Amino acid sequence: MIEILAYLGCLVAIMVVCYKVRLASTDRRTRGLRHIAGFAVCIAGALGLDAVMTLAITALPAVAGLVSDELKMAALGFLIQFADSVRRKAVRGRRYAVATASAMLLAAVLFFLSGAHQYSTDVVTFTSAGVGVFVAYNVVLICYEVWGLLTFATLIRRFARLVEPGLLRTGLHLIIVGALIGVPWTGWQLDDVWIAVAQHQNTTSEDEVSAVLAALCVLVSAAGATLTAWGPYLSGPVRWLGAQWRYAQLRPLWTAMHAAMPAIALSTVARQQGGVEFALYRHVIEIRDAQLALRGHIHPDVQEWASDAVRRVGTHPARREATIEAATIAAAVIAHGAGVDYRAGEVDPHRVDPSLGAETRWLAQVSRAFAHSRAVAQVRARMAAELSGVASTSS
Repeated sequence: MIEILAYLGCLVAIMVVCYKVRLASTDRRTRGLRHIAGFAVCIAGALGLDAVMTLAITALPAVAGLVSDELKMAALGFLIQFADSVRRKAVRGRRYAVATASAMLLAAVLFFLSGAHQYSTDVVTFTSAGVGVFVAYNVVLICYEVWGLLTFATLIRRFARLVEPGLLRTGLHLIIVGALIGVPWTGWQLDDVWIAVAQHQNTTSEDEVSAVLAALCVLVSAAGATLTAWGPYLSGPVRWLGAQWRYAQLRPLWTAMHAAMPAIALSTVARQQGGVEFALYRHVIEIRDAQLALRGHIHPDVQEWASDAVRRVGTHPARREATIEAATIAAAVIAHGAGVDYRAGEVDPHRVDPSLGAETRWLAQVSRAFAHSRAVAQVRARMAAELSGVASTSS
């Protein structure tokens, strides 16, 4: 099973290489992706060498283990070069290349100085005098790889912030996630240090945890690198799932308004025929219509009550406006149910950009506060107490 995971990662990486090299050969704008292709080649070679079946037919397993580690370091070097190439001022590329080459050279020297030699198919041993040198070799590997992965993730994150939301930006985030998965994969090499100190040997094959982390690292990175190619095929299902989620978010607010004013709702048949995206659109319109109908039932002091309540319960500043609007609606629904009018208390709803996305995001915040906020609950209780002896003034 471990060998299958390793070879699966190797195969996926090679497929990504073929796809990206084809793009890079026809479009100058993709030349930075050649570094991703280099990363995939190196990581594929490392996974192949780490697989037990590959080691079983290799003449020098000890050297194969060194080559595998060197390939992993080179892969990180390509990742950093890619991250640097997408920046507007790629001024550190040569420094990163020198740092990578120096770390690879130092690791190779330490490996050979440790006196490592083959003991069995996947076990490398060394003398007691070489333990410290071999530990230093592992420390160089771990420190460089962690530094490289974090440097790459930081640089790509800075670039992703400048990219418009879409498949490219999502793909960059997936590449970052793949690199961050490599951090625990790298950290798992600490068990090599413990084995070296305790047993004067090192196991070159991948264990279960390391193989799984390696496969995840390659698969997620490959998904991010190719997202612009296959991502459009998922746009329909993703849009449908997003509409379902937003529809569910608006449900608590819409349900309360519909219970107070059933006339706001479109017929069930028309709603079913339109699908979830049409139902979401109708929910936004119906909530806004209900707010207009409730304007005459807003208590003149309700926003002051709501502002006081959000301060007392410690509502986060980013949610205060939505909570105040939710509390205003909640109080107006109660007043409407009691038949009480406050003609002087009309308050315009919070204004957002005139688009379905902006309206949905805002009303989702209001709906969450309407259903769960303690400040809204306090305003409800205060409104109920206010009405507890007030006669109806509706015409």
